[in-house]
Amino acid sequence: MTHLIDKIAAVLQEGRRMTTRELAQEFGTHITHTREIVNKLHRSRRIHIAGWYRMCATGYPAPVFMWGDALDAPVPVVVQEKEVHIPETQSYATIAKLRETVVPGSFDPFRVLMAQVTA
Repeated sequence: MTHLIDKIAAVLQEGRRMTTRELAQEFGTHITHTREIVNKLHRSRRIHIAGWYRMCATGYPAPVFMWGDALDAPVPVVVQEKEVHIPETQSYATIAKLRETVVPGSFDPFRVLMAQVTA
């Protein structure tokens, strides 16, 4: 374990910026083990997050680590969260509209459909 810590420290002290996946591929170790070591180094403030690398447009970005004690780069907003929250808030508005139009004692099977179409 200390051997891998020394390897990661040596590579990052050269000024290289790398993700956990890149470090695991470079040393031929399992990504889970490499992630544990990197997290320990990060918690002990020996490395910091210099930036974020996004694999695809809607995926969660991976942290890019660099040697040294500095402030971490802020986490970027995931595009997927925006795409999910807009329809969700629209459906809440439709539900609120339906609750306002309820007439006690009467049943209208098309009330929900009309509220969805006119929203």
